[in-house]
Amino acid sequence: MSPTSYLTAPPRTFILSQGRRAVNRWRQKSENKARIADCMAWARGYMLSGMRTMTRRLAGIPALACLAALGAPLSLDAGAVRAGYAKTEITPREPIEMAGYDLRGAPSDGVHPGEKLYVRAVVFSDGVQTVAFVSADVIGIRDTDEFRKRISAATGIPFGNILLGDAHNHASPSPSAKGENEWERRFATGLVATVKTAQAGLQPVRIAAGAGHSRIAMNRRQVKPQDADSFLTFDENARSQSFGKFKTDQPAKVYEFGGVMRIGANPAGPIDDAVQVVRIDAAGGKPLAVMIHYACHGTSLGGRNSKISGEWMGRMQEYLEQQIPGAGAIYLQGAAGDINPRVVGGLDGYQDNINVTRALGEEIGREAVRVYRTLAPEPLEATIQVESEDIRLPRAYRELFDDFKDTAVIAPTSAVRVGDLMWVTFPGEMFHAIGKRVKAACPAPHAHLFGYVNGYIGYFTEREAYAEGGYEPATSHLDPAAEEIYMRQVGEFLKRFH
Repeated sequence: MSPTSYLTAPPRTFILSQGRRAVNRWRQKSENKARIADCMAWARGYMLSGMRTMTRRLAGIPALACLAALGAPLSLDAGAVRAGYAKTEITPREPIEMAGYDLRGAPSDGVHPGEKLYVRAVVFSDGVQTVAFVSADVIGIRDTDEFRKRISAATGIPFGNILLGDAHNHASPSPSAKGENEWERRFATGLVATVKTAQAGLQPVRIAAGAGHSRIAMNRRQVKPQDADSFLTFDENARSQSFGKFKTDQPAKVYEFGGVMRIGANPAGPIDDAVQVVRIDAAGGKPLAVMIHYACHGTSLGGRNSKISGEWMGRMQEYLEQQIPGAGAIYLQGAAGDINPRVVGGLDGYQDNINVTRALGEEIGREAVRVYRTLAPEPLEATIQVESEDIRLPRAYRELFDDFKDTAVIAPTSAVRVGDLMWVTFPGEMFHAIGKRVKAACPAPHAHLFGYVNGYIGYFTEREAYAEGGYEPATSHLDPAAEEIYMRQVGEFLKRFH
């Protein structure tokens, strides 16, 4: 039952003019504590329902009063954006199964010297709406909804306002919420603690955004130039006759056809080379955080690498923090489905080399620092808008034979706008060209695609990739028509922000 049936609320002008103190006085005059408790329960459920912006949708002043009863701030300067940052180390201390390559047949055997893994978070609040950006230096976070529920329970941040992603780092483990080993339990604890710390550190900030360019990435859809006969497989990081689970003492010659699509360096192929930077300073001008967006797999170390590493993005974040004392870095992966680093161990004649990985990280780190130093942050007065939608995409035809009724793949999608900044999420490996279309469809000047977030539905390729062939369309759960169906639904979804 709505609290309007219980209480007679003060007029809007009274609330606006007197603020929370007046509401508290009014609340204290209530003669029925049970009614207040009912009111509080109603408001709590309302806040957790994922509404757009509370002040836009409250059904009258009684709801505002209920928020006051819960202790929610009713500050008249609720549009002043605040931010907090935190990170927690989660480097495994023991051998652990690494994910990302099917080639490996044994757990990790240590950590590359000086390498560390972290969970990182940036939390924004306008005094009414709070949103958390969370990224871990791992690959394939499983049970994301369970992790988000735990974060929400610990912080009060609505479930739908928690964007949980990973760097897609192939030199790391894949955590689940089951806590099956010591590292998974430490990851879960660190994840929640990181968001709580970032939220506790909310403070007035200055924000600015800009973009540069980097070519550490390369298109990875390689067409074989000619027929060849060798002992190499179609993907030496997935199947190899010389290493890992499929090693054999009697290797066979493998015939490869010219014109087929494989994973490998494609220097002439397109990428999204944008290095997007969001600079966040404390109100007094001291560095607080820097968000870096770039679309590229964490695969400079291949399947033969058996040691934990933060990959190129780990070194990039470390480099930024060294160059900008006081700033905490957080990398947000993009639409990297068809993008690898330009050097991948195990492919195109390259071997795993941690020094090459670090050099790639420092190269893009220098560009991110350059962009950061060109920005002039200003205080931001804005309403934070958060929207979520389950986008339905057509399932690949071959999968209909397993269950003809299961025709749709659900892509949980969120979008966040903070002034001129905007983010759209995708739960998987989107091709970069689709990511660029999504960013172009956003109504905000600084639009970002945050990939590998809040779940995983696999590869999302362009329609033309199905005719070209290759690993990504062969393993995708989606029909070739998915691209245009997705863009149509995303276009409608983004109209909520106009």
